[in-house]
Amino acid sequence: MNLTVHSLAHPVTALGPGRRVVLWVAGCAKHCEDCMSPEMQDSEAGKVIPVATLLNRLLELDPRLDGLTLSGGEPFDQPAALAALLRALRLERPQWNVLIYSGYTLNEICSDMTGRAEVLNHVDVLIDGRYRKDVPPHQPLVGSGNQCIHYLTQRGRGLRPDIEAAPPQQLNWGLGDGSFDMLIGVADESLRDTVREALGERPEHGHG
Repeated sequence: MNLTVHSLAHPVTALGPGRRVVLWVAGCAKHCEDCMSPEMQDSEAGKVIPVATLLNRLLELDPRLDGLTLSGGEPFDQPAALAALLRALRLERPQWNVLIYSGYTLNEICSDMTGRAEVLNHVDVLIDGRYRKDVPPHQPLVGSGNQCIHYLTQRGRGLRPDIEAAPPQQLNWGLGDGSFDMLIGVADESLRDTVREALGERPEHGHG
């Protein structure tokens, strides 16, 4: 079983509480207008990696990291592989919490018949809904105000104070392969442009 992956970064502090590893998948059928990560919409932009290989890579990281954040792309467009990865990771890193971004709403995920709901069994916090540039965000970790934060487990509910207290528009800078650099976090385009200018018009890409 394989997962199509675009990027991996750690430690990240801008996409969830604490020091995290962030995994971005490639491929998204939604194509939201003004998407923060349009380069990840095409599945051809990613690399097909066996779940077992990806799991081993995650287990090589510092176990003292606080959790895993999944974004993309659309993680729930690869439900079987993602569920397999999270199920195995939970056994090996039970201390890690899992936060996931999705363009699907919680209701859409729960009513879906293709296995997307199975992924939720391994997720503590879900941030759901299409990105809408015209709706101002109301929480530090959401991209637009229509999106909701769902605390799905007791561990997830324990993260709520830290999530609500997160500084707004926090960004991390990641270095990718070749000329591919990353602005990591949820921030409006004006701040991203300011950071890009300060860095000499790099990084070129933004990852929510």
